[in-house]
Amino acid sequence: MLKVLYIINLIVAVQALFLFLHFILKSKGIRLLNWLLALLCFCFTLLLTNTYVSLSSPETQSILLQDIANNVMWFIGPSLYLYVIYNKKQPGKRVVLIHLLPYLIPFVIDVFFEWETFDVIIPFFGFSQMSIYLFLALKFCFNNYKTERKFYSWALPSIIAFTLLVVINFSLSILRNFEIEILPRAILQSFTTLLAIPIFYIGYKEMNSTNTYGIQPKKYKTTPLSQDKSKEYLQKITKMMKEENLYRDTTLKLSSFSEEIGIPTKYVSQVINQSLNLSFSEYLIQLRLEDVKKNLNNPSKQHLTISGIAEESGFASSSRFNHLFKKNIGLTPSEFQKQSKGF
Repeated sequence: MLKVLYIINLIVAVQALFLFLHFILKSKGIRLLNWLLALLCFCFTLLLTNTYVSLSSPETQSILLQDIANNVMWFIGPSLYLYVIYNKKQPGKRVVLIHLLPYLIPFVIDVFFEWETFDVIIPFFGFSQMSIYLFLALKFCFNNYKTERKFYSWALPSIIAFTLLVVINFSLSILRNFEIEILPRAILQSFTTLLAIPIFYIGYKEMNSTNTYGIQPKKYKTTPLSQDKSKEYLQKITKMMKEENLYRDTTLKLSSFSEEIGIPTKYVSQVINQSLNLSFSEYLIQLRLEDVKKNLNNPSKQHLTISGIAEESGFASSSRFNHLFKKNIGLTPSEFQKQSKGF
């Protein structure tokens, strides 16, 4: 039984390492979000590796590895919370650091200093910290579920499952301290494997099957762009789209946009595809839908019909707009408007 448990932990640890490498090397999507997911997977790589060592060779277990594994728990709650709110608030690096950096203090104290009182109280502080972040994540999910159902319909169950598993794990640990042993020690140690399942679900959901792992895609080998040039082009594209509201032009095409901003069409398409994992038309649709969502709740736009708001945001066809809105948001425009107003 013990051998089966530590082999399972080893397999799951390898999976966590694979996901960590995937997100740390991922060239597409939002870099900050990739880093958050990489941090989550790295935490579980350490936790599962420590469990594997503890079960397979308890006599050679490293105290340093044990301390590090225990203290990476500080970063799981904040990372999950930041991941959940990213879809709506898109926090920047400063906000992310504010939520993560303070926990380096208890991490360093516990790993590098021997303080018996600290060792006794720190598990309770750690559980309290994670509980607060999970509560905030769940609250945010519930509050935004109606308007962002497409995202939260799968993110929310993952957070709920993780929260329940954390509560069960902590409860069993407390009972064991009072010499009430419901599960054998080895199984309790392996509980981290179950905690990893919701995290893996999030990780694999976010994975891009066409991810290049930082390697230039074949279709762009003949038109390579340096990282600095790609960043410069992306900033110019997003600035013209968002500040000049060019996406509201119902006749806007890749060729006309390229001419407007002075960047060749092949590079406009390439930068949007590589940086945002979207085609030019998908990028347009995304910007227009976000604009419609804001205007549906804008008091100054209430004199307009939904079709009028859609047209103002760049949609030339009402039927196509209704189809795209329902497909991407999970609600019809009228349902979204009513729910946002609390009806």
